[in-house]
Amino acid sequence: MDTQPRHAVVVGVDGSAAAHRALDVAVDEARRLHRPLHVLHATGVGIVPWTTERLGVQDLVSEAAAQRAREAAPDLEVTRETVVADPAAALVAASRTADLVVVDAGGLGRASGILLGSTSRAVAAHAGCPVLLTPHAGDWSTHGPVVVGVDASEHSVPAVAWAFAEASARGTALLAVHTWWWEEPDPFLSGRDWEGAWRDVAETQRLEVAEMLAGWQEKYPDVQVSTTLVRGHAATVLAEESRDGQLLVVGSRGRGGFTGLLLGSVSASLITHTRCPLTVVPSTHRPVD
Repeated sequence: MDTQPRHAVVVGVDGSAAAHRALDVAVDEARRLHRPLHVLHATGVGIVPWTTERLGVQDLVSEAAAQRAREAAPDLEVTRETVVADPAAALVAASRTADLVVVDAGGLGRASGILLGSTSRAVAAHAGCPVLLTPHAGDWSTHGPVVVGVDASEHSVPAVAWAFAEASARGTALLAVHTWWWEEPDPFLSGRDWEGAWRDVAETQRLEVAEMLAGWQEKYPDVQVSTTLVRGHAATVLAEESRDGQLLVVGSRGRGGFTGLLLGSVSASLITHTRCPLTVVPSTHRPVD
Protein backbone atom coordinates (compact mmCIF):
# COMPACT_ATOMS: atom_id res chain seq x y z
CA MET A 1 0.00 0.00 0.00
CA ASP A 2 1.05 3.57 -0.63
CA THR A 3 1.08 6.91 1.16
CA GLN A 4 -1.42 9.42 -0.21
CA PRO A 5 0.37 12.11 -2.24
CA ARG A 6 -0.42 15.73 -1.45
CA HIS A 7 -2.78 17.50 -3.85
CA ALA A 8 -4.07 14.18 -5.20
CA VAL A 9 -7.45 13.32 -6.59
CA VAL A 10 -8.74 10.77 -4.08
CA VAL A 11 -11.43 8.29 -5.11
CA GLY A 12 -13.38 6.05 -2.76
CA VAL A 13 -13.91 2.50 -4.06
CA ASP A 14 -15.71 -0.58 -2.78
CA GLY A 15 -15.66 -2.95 -5.75
CA SER A 16 -19.17 -2.10 -6.93
CA ALA A 17 -20.15 -1.08 -10.47
CA ALA A 18 -21.07 2.39 -9.18
CA ALA A 19 -17.62 2.78 -7.63
CA HIS A 20 -16.07 1.74 -10.94
CA ARG A 21 -17.90 4.64 -12.61
CA ALA A 22 -16.62 6.98 -9.91
CA LEU A 23 -13.10 5.65 -10.50
CA ASP A 24 -13.35 6.33 -14.24
CA VAL A 25 -14.47 9.90 -13.54
CA ALA A 26 -11.63 10.31 -11.04
CA VAL A 27 -9.11 9.17 -13.64
CA ASP A 28 -10.40 11.80 -16.07
CA GLU A 29 -10.30 14.49 -13.38
CA ALA A 30 -6.76 13.60 -12.30
CA ARG A 31 -5.53 13.86 -15.88
CA ARG A 32 -7.45 17.09 -16.45
CA LEU A 33 -6.11 18.67 -13.24
CA HIS A 34 -2.60 17.21 -13.73
CA ARG A 35 -2.75 15.59 -10.30
CA PRO A 36 -1.86 12.09 -9.03
CA LEU A 37 -4.70 9.67 -8.32
CA HIS A 38 -5.04 7.97 -4.94
CA VAL A 39 -7.40 4.99 -4.69
CA LEU A 40 -8.85 4.56 -1.20
CA HIS A 41 -10.83 1.59 0.09
CA ALA A 42 -12.17 1.83 3.64
CA THR A 43 -13.37 -1.49 4.98
CA GLY A 44 -15.64 -0.16 7.72
CA VAL A 45 -15.03 -0.93 11.36
CA GLY A 46 -17.63 -3.55 12.26
CA ILE A 47 -17.75 -5.68 15.38
CA VAL A 48 -15.75 -8.69 14.14
CA PRO A 49 -11.95 -8.40 14.57
CA TRP A 50 -10.04 -7.97 11.32
CA THR A 51 -7.74 -10.89 10.64
CA THR A 52 -4.81 -10.82 8.24
CA GLU A 53 -6.77 -13.04 5.86
CA ARG A 54 -9.85 -10.80 5.88
CA LEU A 55 -7.73 -7.70 5.32
CA GLY A 56 -5.97 -9.45 2.44
CA VAL A 57 -9.29 -10.03 0.72
CA GLN A 58 -10.35 -6.42 1.25
CA ASP A 59 -7.01 -5.17 -0.06
CA LEU A 60 -7.83 -6.79 -3.40
CA VAL A 61 -10.52 -4.13 -3.87
CA SER A 62 -8.08 -1.22 -3.95
CA GLU A 63 -5.54 -3.27 -5.89
CA ALA A 64 -8.06 -4.06 -8.65
CA ALA A 65 -9.23 -0.44 -8.80
CA ALA A 66 -5.67 0.86 -9.04
CA GLN A 67 -4.93 -1.59 -11.84
CA ARG A 68 -8.06 -0.44 -13.70
CA ALA A 69 -6.87 3.17 -13.39
CA ARG A 70 -3.36 2.36 -14.63
CA GLU A 71 -4.73 0.52 -17.65
CA ALA A 72 -7.00 3.46 -18.49
CA ALA A 73 -4.25 6.06 -18.02
CA PRO A 74 -0.71 4.62 -18.18
CA ASP A 75 0.75 8.11 -17.86
CA LEU A 76 -1.04 8.78 -14.56
CA GLU A 77 0.64 8.42 -11.16
CA VAL A 78 -1.62 6.01 -9.25
CA THR A 79 -1.31 5.04 -5.58
CA ARG A 80 -3.66 2.94 -3.46
CA GLU A 81 -4.55 2.29 0.16
CA THR A 82 -6.83 0.02 2.17
CA VAL A 83 -7.75 1.18 5.67
CA VAL A 84 -9.86 -0.22 8.49
CA ALA A 85 -12.07 2.78 9.05
CA ASP A 86 -15.50 4.21 8.43
CA PRO A 87 -15.58 5.19 4.71
CA ALA A 88 -16.89 8.70 5.33
CA ALA A 89 -14.33 9.38 8.06
CA ALA A 90 -11.51 8.03 5.91
CA LEU A 91 -12.46 10.16 2.91
CA VAL A 92 -12.88 13.30 5.02
CA ALA A 93 -9.43 12.69 6.52
CA ALA A 94 -7.99 12.21 3.03
CA SER A 95 -9.60 15.47 1.88
CA ARG A 96 -7.37 17.51 4.19
CA THR A 97 -4.42 17.19 1.81
CA ALA A 98 -6.30 16.33 -1.41
CA ASP A 99 -7.35 18.67 -4.21
CA LEU A 100 -10.52 16.69 -4.99
CA VAL A 101 -12.41 13.72 -3.55
CA VAL A 102 -14.54 11.59 -5.86
CA VAL A 103 -17.24 9.25 -4.58
CA ASP A 104 -20.38 7.58 -5.88
CA ALA A 105 -23.45 9.57 -4.80
CA GLY A 106 -25.19 6.36 -3.80
CA GLY A 107 -22.71 5.77 -1.00
CA LEU A 108 -20.04 3.17 -0.31
CA GLY A 109 -19.80 0.00 1.67
CA ARG A 110 -22.14 -2.47 -0.02
CA ALA A 111 -19.26 -4.77 -0.95
CA SER A 112 -18.25 -5.12 2.69
CA GLY A 113 -21.80 -5.76 3.80
CA ILE A 114 -22.35 -2.27 5.18
CA LEU A 115 -25.10 -0.05 3.79
CA LEU A 116 -23.78 3.50 4.00
CA GLY A 117 -26.29 5.62 2.11
CA SER A 118 -25.21 8.62 4.12
CA THR A 119 -21.52 8.34 3.22
CA SER A 120 -21.64 10.70 0.25
CA ARG A 121 -23.60 13.32 2.20
CA ALA A 122 -21.21 13.14 5.14
CA VAL A 123 -18.17 13.50 2.89
CA ALA A 124 -19.68 16.44 0.99
CA ALA A 125 -20.64 18.13 4.25
CA HIS A 126 -17.30 17.81 6.02
CA ALA A 127 -14.56 17.52 3.39
CA GLY A 128 -11.79 20.09 3.31
CA CYS A 129 -11.68 20.16 -0.50
CA PRO A 130 -14.23 19.96 -3.33
CA VAL A 131 -16.14 16.67 -3.55
CA LEU A 132 -17.31 15.24 -6.88
CA LEU A 133 -20.26 12.85 -6.60
CA THR A 134 -21.18 10.63 -9.53
CA PRO A 135 -24.85 9.75 -10.11
CA HIS A 136 -25.72 6.22 -9.09
CA ALA A 137 -27.54 5.70 -12.42
CA GLY A 138 -24.27 6.27 -14.26
CA ASP A 139 -25.80 7.83 -17.40
CA TRP A 140 -25.23 11.52 -18.18
CA SER A 141 -24.30 13.88 -21.00
CA THR A 142 -20.62 14.17 -21.88
CA HIS A 143 -21.12 17.08 -24.29
CA GLY A 144 -23.25 19.54 -22.33
CA PRO A 145 -22.11 22.62 -20.42
CA VAL A 146 -20.73 22.92 -16.93
CA VAL A 147 -23.65 24.20 -14.84
CA VAL A 148 -22.96 26.30 -11.75
CA GLY A 149 -25.39 27.56 -9.14
CA VAL A 150 -24.54 31.15 -8.24
CA ASP A 151 -25.70 33.92 -5.97
CA ALA A 152 -24.28 37.35 -5.26
CA SER A 153 -22.50 36.42 -2.02
CA GLU A 154 -18.84 35.70 -1.37
CA HIS A 155 -19.80 32.10 -0.57
CA SER A 156 -20.37 31.52 -4.30
CA VAL A 157 -16.88 32.60 -5.34
CA PRO A 158 -15.09 29.25 -4.81
CA ALA A 159 -17.83 27.36 -6.69
CA VAL A 160 -17.80 29.85 -9.56
CA ALA A 161 -14.00 29.69 -9.73
CA TRP A 162 -14.06 25.89 -9.81
CA ALA A 163 -16.77 25.85 -12.48
CA PHE A 164 -14.89 28.24 -14.78
CA ALA A 165 -11.69 26.20 -14.42
CA GLU A 166 -13.58 22.98 -15.19
CA ALA A 167 -15.32 24.48 -18.22
CA SER A 168 -11.99 25.74 -19.57
CA ALA A 169 -10.24 22.40 -19.00
CA ARG A 170 -13.12 20.50 -20.61
CA GLY A 171 -13.37 22.89 -23.56
CA THR A 172 -17.07 23.45 -22.99
CA ALA A 173 -19.49 26.26 -22.19
CA LEU A 174 -20.57 27.44 -18.75
CA LEU A 175 -24.18 27.93 -17.72
CA ALA A 176 -24.58 30.07 -14.60
CA VAL A 177 -27.93 29.45 -12.91
CA HIS A 178 -29.35 31.86 -10.37
CA THR A 179 -32.65 31.23 -8.67
CA TRP A 180 -34.68 33.49 -6.46
CA TRP A 181 -37.88 32.94 -4.57
CA TRP A 182 -40.28 35.50 -3.20
CA GLU A 183 -43.75 34.72 -1.97
CA GLU A 184 -46.07 37.58 -2.87
CA PRO A 185 -48.90 38.52 -0.52
CA ASP A 186 -52.34 37.22 -1.34
CA PRO A 187 -53.56 39.50 -4.19
CA PHE A 188 -57.13 39.23 -2.96
CA LEU A 189 -56.03 40.76 0.34
CA SER A 190 -53.52 43.27 -0.96
CA GLY A 191 -55.33 44.35 -4.10
CA ARG A 192 -51.97 44.78 -5.89
CA ASP A 193 -50.52 43.29 -9.05
CA TRP A 194 -47.09 41.91 -8.06
CA GLU A 195 -45.82 41.19 -11.58
CA GLY A 196 -43.96 44.51 -11.72
CA ALA A 197 -42.34 43.84 -8.36
CA TRP A 198 -41.18 40.46 -9.61
CA ARG A 199 -39.52 42.13 -12.59
CA ASP A 200 -37.73 44.57 -10.28
CA VAL A 201 -36.43 41.74 -8.10
CA ALA A 202 -35.30 39.76 -11.14
CA GLU A 203 -33.45 42.75 -12.60
CA THR A 204 -31.64 43.37 -9.32
CA GLN A 205 -30.62 39.71 -9.17
CA ARG A 206 -29.46 39.79 -12.81
CA LEU A 207 -27.17 42.78 -12.22
CA GLU A 208 -25.63 41.22 -9.10
CA VAL A 209 -24.90 37.94 -10.89
CA ALA A 210 -23.46 39.74 -13.95
CA GLU A 211 -21.10 41.68 -11.69
CA MET A 212 -19.91 38.49 -10.00
CA LEU A 213 -19.25 36.70 -13.30
CA ALA A 214 -17.52 39.59 -15.07
CA GLY A 215 -14.09 39.08 -13.51
CA TRP A 216 -14.09 35.36 -14.17
CA GLN A 217 -15.09 35.86 -17.80
CA GLU A 218 -12.01 38.05 -18.20
CA LYS A 219 -9.80 35.37 -16.62
CA TYR A 220 -11.26 32.62 -18.82
CA PRO A 221 -11.95 34.28 -22.20
CA ASP A 222 -12.11 30.84 -23.84
CA VAL A 223 -15.24 29.92 -21.88
CA GLN A 224 -18.56 30.83 -23.45
CA VAL A 225 -20.88 31.93 -20.63
CA SER A 226 -24.65 32.08 -20.54
CA THR A 227 -26.84 32.98 -17.58
CA THR A 228 -30.32 31.93 -16.62
CA LEU A 229 -32.35 33.52 -13.82
CA VAL A 230 -35.34 31.60 -12.61
CA ARG A 231 -37.96 32.31 -9.99
CA GLY A 232 -38.03 28.93 -8.34
CA HIS A 233 -36.50 26.68 -5.74
CA ALA A 234 -32.77 26.11 -6.21
CA ALA A 235 -32.72 22.31 -5.85
CA THR A 236 -35.54 21.80 -8.33
CA VAL A 237 -34.14 24.20 -10.91
CA LEU A 238 -30.57 22.88 -10.70
CA ALA A 239 -31.66 19.25 -10.84
CA GLU A 240 -33.56 20.02 -14.05
CA GLU A 241 -30.57 21.86 -15.57
CA SER A 242 -28.32 18.89 -14.73
CA ARG A 243 -30.19 16.76 -17.29
CA ASP A 244 -28.25 18.38 -20.12
CA GLY A 245 -25.04 19.23 -18.25
CA GLN A 246 -21.82 17.24 -17.98
CA LEU A 247 -21.04 18.67 -14.53
CA LEU A 248 -23.04 20.57 -11.91
CA VAL A 249 -21.14 22.76 -9.41
CA VAL A 250 -22.57 24.24 -6.22
CA GLY A 251 -21.16 25.81 -3.09
CA SER A 252 -21.57 24.48 0.40
CA ARG A 253 -23.07 27.71 1.65
CA GLY A 254 -25.25 30.38 0.11
CA ARG A 255 -27.26 33.54 0.63
CA GLY A 256 -29.46 35.85 -1.39
CA GLY A 257 -31.06 33.97 -4.28
CA PHE A 258 -29.62 30.77 -2.89
CA THR A 259 -30.75 31.24 0.69
CA GLY A 260 -30.54 27.89 2.42
CA LEU A 261 -27.93 26.39 0.07
CA LEU A 262 -26.63 24.11 2.79
CA LEU A 263 -25.68 20.45 2.75
CA GLY A 264 -28.80 19.67 4.75
CA SER A 265 -31.15 21.10 2.14
CA VAL A 266 -30.34 21.99 -1.47
CA SER A 267 -27.04 20.14 -1.84
CA ALA A 268 -28.41 17.05 -0.11
CA SER A 269 -31.34 17.06 -2.51
CA LEU A 270 -29.02 17.41 -5.50
CA ILE A 271 -26.91 14.46 -4.36
CA THR A 272 -30.05 12.37 -4.72
CA HIS A 273 -31.56 13.96 -7.82
CA THR A 274 -28.74 15.27 -10.02
CA ARG A 275 -28.53 13.67 -13.44
CA CYS A 276 -24.86 14.47 -13.98
CA PRO A 277 -21.80 14.48 -11.72
CA LEU A 278 -22.10 17.03 -8.91
CA THR A 279 -19.18 18.92 -7.38
CA VAL A 280 -19.76 20.52 -3.97
CA VAL A 281 -17.14 23.20 -3.30
CA PRO A 282 -16.57 24.33 0.30
CA SER A 283 -17.24 28.01 0.82
CA THR A 284 -13.77 28.34 2.35
CA HIS A 285 -12.00 26.71 -0.60
CA ARG A 286 -9.34 28.93 -2.15
CA PRO A 287 -10.32 29.90 -5.72
CA VAL A 288 -8.36 28.27 -8.50
CA ASP A 289 -5.35 30.37 -9.56
